[in-house]
Amino acid sequence: MMSKARFIISKKKVIEQYKKVQDISDIVSYSYKTNYDVGKILEKETNCDFCVHSIESLNQLKYPKRCWFFAQAWNKKEIEILFKKGVSKFVVDNINDLNMLLENIQGNISLLLRMRLKEHTVHTGKHFVYGFYSEEINKLIPKLKQNKNIKELGIHFHRKTQNVSEWSLKEELEDSIKHFDKIDFVDIGGGLPAVYKNYRVGILQGIFSKIIELKKWLNSQNIKMIIEPGRFIAASPVILETNIVNIYKNNIVIDCSVFNAAMDTFVAHIRLKIKNEREKGEAFTIKGCTPDSMDIFRYRAYLDRPDIGDKLVFLNAGAYTYSSDFCNLQKLDVIIVN
Repeated sequence: MMSKARFIISKKKVIEQYKKVQDISDIVSYSYKTNYDVGKILEKETNCDFCVHSIESLNQLKYPKRCWFFAQAWNKKEIEILFKKGVSKFVVDNINDLNMLLENIQGNISLLLRMRLKEHTVHTGKHFVYGFYSEEINKLIPKLKQNKNIKELGIHFHRKTQNVSEWSLKEELEDSIKHFDKIDFVDIGGGLPAVYKNYRVGILQGIFSKIIELKKWLNSQNIKMIIEPGRFIAASPVILETNIVNIYKNNIVIDCSVFNAAMDTFVAHIRLKIKNEREKGEAFTIKGCTPDSMDIFRYRAYLDRPDIGDKLVFLNAGAYTYSSDFCNLQKLDVIIVN
């Protein structure tokens, strides 16, 4: 009896990916929403910080003091809960949330102000742009620096992970911020890219060189750099192991769906690589198990002709494995190895 479709996580690979970004940053902060199972491995095996976006997510972690909590339309009660749990590091992106924090602050905190930078994306109108404008940041920093409860102050900005046109980091910060002498941190948010079928492998080297350049420049001004690798850590340690349940013409149907295994396929327009796929030859469409026309993993994958019952393994499959209950789909099992 064949096993059902499932995710398999290599703990060893998670730690390897973490160490790669640890070597080029002062602090690594993993966005917990990227993959919760990978996050739990990092919490146990490393000294990683975490980006957390809800109290429900915070409750899954054992060490709240390692968490940066991202505010979003919070209230006094939620802030009180966070302080009670021991959270003391916060990221805010608008004046209302900032004022709510300052009115209910308890003890000493670390605070990052999220700043919006110019978007370089073809999907205009699809993405909401969070953050203060740079002129607002420049007015807030001197005032917040005088607040005795704010022990550490910094800037956070967010880049869309797979958008390689958004990595002129040092230049954009120099053009935007006036008070580098008053900040302790700069946080590169938004993640680092992972390798997919529709993403060039070699581009990572250029991005890493930009990050190293930025860290050197920030450190020369006594500013620590925080990096949020997200997808870079979560994707490659995880494979999606599936079973072929039907083949007709050059269409392959597998025993899971993009709706419960790879929603990033249409949310972020990524295409997962397949183990042992070829660069040319016989092309197959890989389809999920629902009747929806969007339920397609790959339109053209060059494979040796498979049989029903064979396994089909997707690589770098660990980022954003959230699922829906469309067609009553169930969440896939997760297996952790080595």
